[in-house]
Amino acid sequence: MAIENGTYIKLNYTGTINGVAFDTTDAEAAKNANIFRENFEYTPAIVKVGAGRLLKGLDEELAGKEIGQEYTITLPAEKAFGEHKAEEMKAVDKKAFDHKPELFERLTVEGREGVVVQKIGNRYIVDFNHPLAGQEVVYTFTIIEEVTDAAECLAGTIKLITGRDMKIGTKHENFVSVEVPTMIAMYNQNWFMTQYLIMQEALELFPAAESVKFVESFPRPKAVEEPAAEEKTE
Repeated sequence: MAIENGTYIKLNYTGTINGVAFDTTDAEAAKNANIFRENFEYTPAIVKVGAGRLLKGLDEELAGKEIGQEYTITLPAEKAFGEHKAEEMKAVDKKAFDHKPELFERLTVEGREGVVVQKIGNRYIVDFNHPLAGQEVVYTFTIIEEVTDAAECLAGTIKLITGRDMKIGTKHENFVSVEVPTMIAMYNQNWFMTQYLIMQEALELFPAAESVKFVESFPRPKAVEEPAAEEKTE
């Protein structure tokens, strides 16, 4: 059965540039490429086909593919991370930095993330292109199965968007709940926009729900025991 746009699927994939993996759902591939993340669970990604949450070229290739078959595709830069644009190379005065930048240091300046590529007098040339811009990308992927459970679809979408696992509550008829990791807003500067995207997905998956509730718990800090005072000896 060929997959159609709008279908939720479990997808295994590995993206490579010049034979080196940079993005993968496979733990061994991540280890071999030295991109393994200890606290990340390497499992097939749950993806809504055609929703635009993957690279453009990869997302476009999923519709029409068969479950269980392995595919390999090559994406030109414009359908991957974009062309490398000269206008995204900016000269920034040294006063804009809070420290003396090192060459090839990745940092945030003027609200954007870039890489320092050159120093000319009192100015630094910062490249604001995506680090993989201008590169041809190869993806190998397999569609494992179609996913139909709404809670599983929502949880998978959240993990795809945020990289975090969040528990979905569906016991109440009027709302869907999402358990949010503690202090996530501190680590995700775009959390309010992310919440909006999750809310839209949840209301689409659960048409009977009237609202979406984000539940964040703050555990009581553990008391720090003071070390016992050493006994004095004469």
